[in-house]
Amino acid sequence: MVIQSTLASIAKDVFVAPDASTAKQIFVDFVSGSRIKESDKVKMLAEVSKMSSLLQIHRYTANALLKYEGLGL
Repeated sequence: MVIQSTLASIAKDVFVAPDASTAKQIFVDFVSGSRIKESDKVKMLAEVSKMSSLLQIHRYTANALLKYEGLGL
């Protein structure tokens, strides 16, 4: 059995989204309904809501994976 992190499970969908609004909606929908700690969830949703480009959303998703999944330095 392979356990997959909450953010890793949506990263692929976010990275293949055709535009920023689709990527943002995927991220927001998933994080809103997830079991991520409430304080982290609020911060993540606030940050993503300010983003307007696909590159910004991709970068934030990758950085969030590193930070919240304990993969950062």
